[in-house]
Amino acid sequence: MSNVLQTEQRLWQQLAARGEVQGEPPAHPHTPWAVRCLMGAAGWLGALFFQFFLVGTVFVAARENGVAMAVTGLAMIALAALLYWRGGGIAAGQFALAVSLSGQGMAVFGLTEALGFTRVAESAGFWAALALFEAALAWLVPNRLHRLLCGLGAWIGLAGAVHLLMAGSKPEDWLLLTWSLGWLVPLGAALAAGFTLAEARLCAHGRHAVLEPLADATLLFTLAAALVVTGMSHPLAWLDGPDAARIPLAHWAAGGLVTVMLAGFALAECRRLALGQAMQGAVLGGLVAFGALMAAAPAVVAGVLALGLALRRASMPWQGLGVASIAIGFIWYYSALHWTLLAKSATLAAAGVLLLAGRHWLLHRAQMEAA
Repeated sequence: MSNVLQTEQRLWQQLAARGEVQGEPPAHPHTPWAVRCLMGAAGWLGALFFQFFLVGTVFVAARENGVAMAVTGLAMIALAALLYWRGGGIAAGQFALAVSLSGQGMAVFGLTEALGFTRVAESAGFWAALALFEAALAWLVPNRLHRLLCGLGAWIGLAGAVHLLMAGSKPEDWLLLTWSLGWLVPLGAALAAGFTLAEARLCAHGRHAVLEPLADATLLFTLAAALVVTGMSHPLAWLDGPDAARIPLAHWAAGGLVTVMLAGFALAECRRLALGQAMQGAVLGGLVAFGALMAAAPAVVAGVLALGLALRRASMPWQGLGVASIAIGFIWYYSALHWTLLAKSATLAAAGVLLLAGRHWLLHRAQMEAA
């Protein structure tokens, strides 16, 4: 909520306490989308000219000095944070966003230049530090879009650190991403489900505004990583030895763990809705069976979980992400090469039959309870 809206609500509450007004405060008129687009474009245009000036005065002079570039980037981030804290219109917010993103890129690039690009890029500690840096920015800078982008940056840094730790002496082996991302997918799913279940308490404690964009970033990264794990395949892994042959098992590990998260969320929802034991057993049994059939396509299982979380939160963006993940996950799973065409067709057909049977049973159960 902006500072202007907070001030208006506080003034309305003071007037209501004096008995001078009654009812709810009048709705705040929204700026038309065309005006918002123009103001946002003005902010980015101003940031572009500002950065041209900065490149012409500082970057060219310090192009061989990584420390100076990093310090300049940190100064740009501080300027953007100051603009966010002071508040302002759409143009000021977009100007601050562009300056902050450019400052982050300059700070990271300058640091890698100062320490040696190749050595730093292959260091898990650097990626972990990048994740902490982005997480700190997401926590300190009070802007929703900035927090969302920094949250994504934190997850990317964490993914790089996990991959390098697992790859060891073979950082160029990108096939191991199926394992590094495969472990992060259930972690992200668990965090998104935990945020959804605790959302009411977070609102009561005043933490929702900070954590909601981070939850958006977590769900977005989780679904994207699940799609990568689903689409990557290694059909000739057995030619490279037993270690490489274990790579396709990452699909099963990620899909199985996300199925556990899906079942846990469904159980919590059944208890919240006070459903009977028979209904709880049927829902859990159907979801576990569906997850077992689609375990090799973790993007589909993660999309189903995202759809459930979206319905719980009444969130259209989360619902759109869930539907897109399910659709793309089905396509990528069917076109991947780690299973035969017959096996994939059989699992997809069985999953479809299971869903139709579950729908029929739920409708019949609802009609019986209504009667």
